[in-house]
Amino acid sequence: MKAAIPAHFLQLLVLIDVAGCLSAPSQPTMQETMRSDDLKVDFDRSWKVLGPFQSGTREATWGTDPLEYHGGFHSLVVEKGAQFSSSLAPNGSVTWSEVEAETISANESGARTKALIAFPDLDWKFQQAVYGWSALQYQAWARTNIQVHSETTQTMVLYTDQILEFWVDGAPYFGGDLYEFHRAPLVLHLEPGAHQFDLRLVREVRAMGGKYGSEGPSIDVNLEIRVVESGLYAAGDMLLPDFVNSALAGSLGSAPLQNAGNFDIEVFGMTSANSFYDISLLSNESIRIAPGQVRPVAFNVSLLKGAVSPVEIDVWYKIHAEDVAAREPLSIAIQGGLREPLPTDPHKITYLHPGGIVSYAILRPPSKKAQSSWFNMSTSPMPIFLFLHGAGIEADNELIVHSFDAIPDLPAWTLLATGVTSWSGDDWHTWGFTDVEAAIRAIPSWISLVDWDGVGVDVKKWLVAGHSNGGQGARYAAAHRPDNIIALAPASGYASIQSYVPYTGWVIMDPRKQMIIQASLNSYRHELMAENLKGIPILQQHGSADDNVPVWHSRAMRLLIEQAGWMTGYSEVSGAPHWWDGVMTTEPLRKFYAEQINQSAIETASQTTDAHKRISFSIIVANPGDMGSKGGVKVTHLVNPDQYGKVQISSDSESYEIQTSNILSFEAQVERLPHASVLVDGERLRLDSGERVVRFWKGLGQGDAWRILQPSEKVPATRTGHQLGPMDALLRSNGPFKIRDIDGNTPELALQISRNLYQYFGADANLTRGQESIGNAAGNVIDLLLVPSTLGIRSDGIQKSSISHHQVHDFLEFFYASSSNKIAVKLRLPDESSKVYSTDFGSWGLGGITLSPLNDERLRLVIWGTSLASLRFAARFVPMLTGVGQPDFIVFDKRIQWKGAESVLAMGFFDHRWKVTKASFIS
Repeated sequence: MKAAIPAHFLQLLVLIDVAGCLSAPSQPTMQETMRSDDLKVDFDRSWKVLGPFQSGTREATWGTDPLEYHGGFHSLVVEKGAQFSSSLAPNGSVTWSEVEAETISANESGARTKALIAFPDLDWKFQQAVYGWSALQYQAWARTNIQVHSETTQTMVLYTDQILEFWVDGAPYFGGDLYEFHRAPLVLHLEPGAHQFDLRLVREVRAMGGKYGSEGPSIDVNLEIRVVESGLYAAGDMLLPDFVNSALAGSLGSAPLQNAGNFDIEVFGMTSANSFYDISLLSNESIRIAPGQVRPVAFNVSLLKGAVSPVEIDVWYKIHAEDVAAREPLSIAIQGGLREPLPTDPHKITYLHPGGIVSYAILRPPSKKAQSSWFNMSTSPMPIFLFLHGAGIEADNELIVHSFDAIPDLPAWTLLATGVTSWSGDDWHTWGFTDVEAAIRAIPSWISLVDWDGVGVDVKKWLVAGHSNGGQGARYAAAHRPDNIIALAPASGYASIQSYVPYTGWVIMDPRKQMIIQASLNSYRHELMAENLKGIPILQQHGSADDNVPVWHSRAMRLLIEQAGWMTGYSEVSGAPHWWDGVMTTEPLRKFYAEQINQSAIETASQTTDAHKRISFSIIVANPGDMGSKGGVKVTHLVNPDQYGKVQISSDSESYEIQTSNILSFEAQVERLPHASVLVDGERLRLDSGERVVRFWKGLGQGDAWRILQPSEKVPATRTGHQLGPMDALLRSNGPFKIRDIDGNTPELALQISRNLYQYFGADANLTRGQESIGNAAGNVIDLLLVPSTLGIRSDGIQKSSISHHQVHDFLEFFYASSSNKIAVKLRLPDESSKVYSTDFGSWGLGGITLSPLNDERLRLVIWGTSLASLRFAARFVPMLTGVGQPDFIVFDKRIQWKGAESVLAMGFFDHRWKVTKASFIS
């Protein structure tokens, strides 16, 4: 959660009377004083507001907008006295209200405005007393106008801080900028005059805080629109490594480039504009940027002269316009500066994220004193002290960079990970944790780049600490990579998103649907994976007066870990808040860090590492795709992917026994197995001592018997590795995403998905139109399928197109019958039967989204709709915010817009053969 709104901002608060209509008295504002004679664009001061309505944690992605029952806010006409039902408002209804927004600036370059919106007539305190923080979340809508004052069409970029969804001139946009990243604005080409601008306001406790004053919980809306030149421009600052020890602390950089024009732009080169650096595109191929798209363009950078100088780059590109003359090479100049910290100070290193983007982390090498103390204990490489930051703050923020100045001689490589974004991508989970491991792998490269001659690094041993969201991320690291963790120190961290801000506000739904949504989040329920932490030294710290992450979370995790058979250290700092100077270097934490690193050195020297894990331990697995090994045992498949699996190991001098629950396959390192045979669920299996890893599979013959696969034997599953897990498995992309507008009819939707991937993850995407071959490119693929175009509905008779989930059996098929003018969607079920849903051609119809396999453990995400409206809605489910809970597939009709997940027709999971699981919901 981010900090609550500062008190001095509350002076600007505009209160809304939900029972009638309150408008602030007319008075001079900054708009009059800051207007320019050359004003080209601004926002109307008068906003019309409708709300509040009920909304649950991360529920907005599922629709659940009660105004959609009336045709949607965008279709409503402001009518004084009109009433709309609301479960939150007095008398169960709301009416239109009016607020006056404040103009911060309005001049020739653009305009900025803000409004803080609240609903003081509600009894928020009573609501909170019953439902907790969930009661402070709600949704509303606001309408204003963008006024273009020039005489010609203007090209502009629109920033929508803390907004998830909006409409401009009747065109919908989903994604916005809930976390205020300010990195992927929407490009607009607006003609002179007024343009209706409708904003869906969603109050999120995690993003906006749980504190409020007498006016009740408010929403701080900040909007900015800038006039830009049509064409290519730098949409933000360059990412560059620091300059240390007369060398660059990384060989890669990145520049966010946005195409504000109307035609595709092809970037084919980058060169240094001065003689200090050698600059070149990282990609061997040119980079195409679609109109409106931002792409983080990666480049190689090396130093030619040993002095710090600004990095000046010429970006060479062509415009793919109809006018041949416009295809002549053009260039823009961009510039970035280098920092020059001392070699032993924390500094920025750059490296390649598996998703094909350049990321960074802050690295502090061990000091001379630290190396000396280490060599007194061990001659092995040093472990890594890994720190994960909280939400809303970058790893290169001075608060984070200097968090450990009080312990400069800690005998470890100190690594402050970023997770790509200030919200660590996805709360340090799939995308964010992939970045953590990439940063760890980058340390040996740094050692080579700067000619480090000190102690080496052990990239397999981590002491993990984290604060707030990073404390939760530290628990995730320990629960999913237990063999790498030498100790764990979460501070002020929450247990899971469900227990942080409960999902009480969601619409009431069929329990089976609710189970599927929650099962999609199983990998992040650390409360249910506490057994994985057994054997890891742990010290939890929390301030007793923390009003951001209540101290209950650490207390509860302490209890759960104890009940799993393991005692943890616990330090509750009396009267302390969420954050204070020195929060990560309190005396108990300093002592813990030193003791655990020293113990690691002793174990390494005596080769006793992991001895405590070889006696008796268990592994809880929610998603094998996220899970590393514990005690050398790694689960690779579950029988039912929608429930947890468990492996229990008991070992002594006489035997090694494994008991499993909901486990289909696992593998074990032979060196960790002390005997020539193992007992698996009562079956004695002999080991081949010649193999390094033994693979165990269940039920390949008759019954449920276990057996060991031969080295040359193919894995009997078609869904493996990176393909495993719910829909966020898509984020395990090795290379940029490819987004294909299959029928060439929805380029704006492909652009929206690309914008959201970059906004929320910093991810890169190639946009293509038509049936361009997927080929053997490394990245995962997202396909947009407008079903009528795919079927060629103008033709007579029945036509069919299928999306294959298996070489033989299709999961999803589309049909059109001209006789009835209906489109049918058929789902293939586990028992080889099928379920058919149909809709009239031309109606809002049906929509859905589903994962399907590609080679090399890649994934294809198919987004489909029988109309443009239903296709747009389906695109909302592309992973973007954590906690939404998208399973492997979803099928819905028009009712989802106001009824949310309750109205879903089908949703669920695929097993290891890409078959629908029995626990899936099929209406």
